Amino acid sequence: MRALADAWGRAGVRRGAASIASAVMSTGFAELDRCLEGGGWPVGVLTELRVGRAGIGEMRLLLPVLATLGREGRLMWVAPPYRPCAPALAAHDIALNHLVIVRPRTHKEALWAVSQGLASPAVGAVVSWFADIREREFRALQRQAAEGGRWSFCFLPRNLAPKPSRLRLVLEPAPKGMRVTLARKAGRPVAPLIVTL
Repeated sequence: MRALADAWGRAGVRRGAASIASAVMSTGFAELDRCLEGGGWPVGVLTELRVGRAGIGEMRLLLPVLATLGREGRLMWVAPPYRPCAPALAAHDIALNHLVIVRPRTHKEALWAVSQGLASPAVGAVVSWFADIREREFRALQRQAAEGGRWSFCFLPRNLAPKPSRLRLVLEPAPKGMRVTLARKAGRPVAPLIVTL
């Protein structure tokens, strides 16, 4: 897990001096890093990603961090709405032999799979897709992400009621990239930015 240890080191995390929850990993997009607290995706946080519809290029926003995390840890994708394209993922340096796709039959199975991924030391990141999720279920997954010290991303429909997220991004397609609105950042609204993909 040298890559993960290096990432935590770059984030300034020291044993006994800082919580693992303070670690971040660069998103791979300088303009987005500048807007995120700490300068990247936070570990131990269930990052909420809101999209109006799947397939607008939203996964490209995660590919740089998943490429890094997948070098030594497993990448668990729970209930993706489409079949991942292996050649496209390989072209973005995703370690296909470390990618685990879970196709749960029920909502309960999806929650269980995400929970198992967040608890496993072999998993570097968990990416999940839910059509709906109750607040208590979301809070439970948040706690597990914090306890397990995992990078975790949850895609939800844009029109769902707000969840108690530490970090929520609303994603919309834009020419040559993605329009990203940070819905929460220390309680203050943040102006949208265009991330070139």
